Amino acid sequence: MTFDQCQAIVTEIRRRQGTDHPLVQVTCSGAVLRGRLSRADTDRPPSSNPQSPYGLLVLEQPGLFAGPLTFVQIASIPQGGIEELSLGDETHARDNELVGVGR
Repeated sequence: MTFDQCQAIVTEIRRRQGTDHPLVQVTCSGAVLRGRLSRADTDRPPSSNPQSPYGLLVLEQPGLFAGPLTFVQIASIPQGGIEELSLGDETHARDNELVGVGR
């Protein structure tokens, strides 16, 4: 996935959820990560190379207290690897599937 593709997807998810820190599901390197988008390198000013795959997404556990952060390289995310996550959806509502949630 390129920087611009990631930026477009993140912008649309933010718009739909009405927040700068939406809940997302990211598939990369055979793993599925779920959590709140804390920060994204796509928030920077436009890149000099729009086809560049370099950048980071930072996911954190949702909740009142900041949890462990998970860093995901945009270059390791395949096409269609970023999706909106809805906690109301039964398949995603289990806490142990969210990034950084301990038992």
